[in-house]
Amino acid sequence: MSSSAFLLLEKNPVNTIGVNVLQPLLKTQGIDVTAGTDVTQVPEGTRLLFIETASEDAWGKLKEHLVSLKVKCDIVLFNLDENPELANRALLSGIRGVFYTTDNADVLMKGIRLLMENQLWYRREIMCNVLNRMLQFNKDALHKLTEGDIEPIKLTKREKAIISLMSKGAKNKEIAESLNISPHTVKTHLYSAFRKTKCRNRIELLSWAQQNIPDEIR
Repeated sequence: MSSSAFLLLEKNPVNTIGVNVLQPLLKTQGIDVTAGTDVTQVPEGTRLLFIETASEDAWGKLKEHLVSLKVKCDIVLFNLDENPELANRALLSGIRGVFYTTDNADVLMKGIRLLMENQLWYRREIMCNVLNRMLQFNKDALHKLTEGDIEPIKLTKREKAIISLMSKGAKNKEIAESLNISPHTVKTHLYSAFRKTKCRNRIELLSWAQQNIPDEIR
């Protein structure tokens, strides 16, 4: 069973690449091709939708087409001017490929074959640019995760004093006597330290203190 493609043409195209060049090339690959100027004409079962890009407000018109599109298919832009930002947006939006007004038949054919193999068709510099954006985004997200969004744990002086005495083997009663507070108050401060450090018991709390505030519990 052959694949099918639809050419969504501008009502006033700047050239005839779509009908005179792209359509015949698609047919040489055994692809059934239809064309029209309304995205609602795209039939069910279409594998590739080639959208001719307008020279003015190209991204705005493209979004209008995508909103009205009811068929699930791979989208490719063609007749694109030298517009790197539009190509960047297209790749980030999941559009499978881009053909330019300056692309010759050989380039079009190579791109079509790769698209039929479920690969992307973009210039190398566009792929690198988008990859760098994604890597920078991940770097920023990692920074926020590891540093920016995590508040440093702040223990009170009393909590640190209790941990320091506890590290020397003192029991709650001994800690209370040393600090001139009640054993109940010692427990309250300990529970607060457990909550802040997410420790479940005294051993974990002492281990946390040795790693994070060693100078303050000596």
